[in-house]
Amino acid sequence: MSSLLEIICAAESAGELEEPVRKHRSSKEYDMKFQIFYDNLKKYPDKFFDYYRMSIQSFEELLEKVRQNLTKEITHLRNPINPEERLTVTL
Repeated sequence: MSSLLEIICAAESAGELEEPVRKHRSSKEYDMKFQIFYDNLKKYPDKFFDYYRMSIQSFEELLEKVRQNLTKEITHLRNPINPEERLTVTL
């Protein structure tokens, strides 16, 4: 009778035990989804106002005032959330 370890090793070498594939969203995909959403809202000022409760011009003025505080450094480990999205989450 084979031990459990021998069975697992044999199954692993035969390719029967595979690591599950983890699907994750790339940050590029995620960034693009927000950018598309944001660009579409800007095309329709009334929808933009309904969503943000301010005009596009007011949002952009506010963004320029706080942009420096909302901008984070890009590192080799991750891309930071852009200032527009940070302000959107805050509002």
